[in-house]
Amino acid sequence: MGFIQNLKSLFIEETGSEDAAASREQPVETASEDSPDSPVPAVARPVDASSGKVDQRLLETLLNALEQNNLEGFDYLEFRQALRNLSKMNMDEATRYKSAYAMAQTMNVTPVDLTRSAKVYLDILAREKKAFSDALANQEKTQIDSRKERLAQLDKSIVEHQKQIESLMASINSQRQEMDKLKGELDEVHSKIVNTGERFALTHGFLTDEIQMDINKMEQYLK
Repeated sequence: MGFIQNLKSLFIEETGSEDAAASREQPVETASEDSPDSPVPAVARPVDASSGKVDQRLLETLLNALEQNNLEGFDYLEFRQALRNLSKMNMDEATRYKSAYAMAQTMNVTPVDLTRSAKVYLDILAREKKAFSDALANQEKTQIDSRKERLAQLDKSIVEHQKQIESLMASINSQRQEMDKLKGELDEVHSKIVNTGERFALTHGFLTDEIQMDINKMEQYLK
């Protein structure tokens, strides 16, 4: 493990909203041979936490992965820290990089070593990206796909219920038509029954009277 104290400070320089806005409005001038006194930008980039461009929680997760895998000795991260410290001094970019490398040389570190260690951290970030992508895909499957499946089930259920409702409505309409028909038949049948009863009574009365008349006459004439 190296001697990095604050890994986050090596990559971003947190500012308030007003400072970030001022930083966006006033472009930073880089030093050149024609303007040796021009201000030199810091290694760490000013980042406004409210800008939405850099997620602080995710940034800390990635930096934590780098910190946990910090290589032994003076490597890229220590080199960047040296650059960060030198950024506070009035020197151009080339001088800053050469001065930081001079410190690396005292520890027998070559430019190849620095580049190789930087690529190690790029590989670590690549692994973190894949792990994050896999996690997102898993969330997509468990949270989004499950809801899509439930939506499909509900849609199918609604269609089936609609068909059942349509079938029930057709049955209800059919039964109502039958009821209306039966109501109309009731009056007709009742009228026929009453009429038949009346005719039976008349016929019955006629025969009864005829027979009774014969009985009366037989009693009268047959003594």
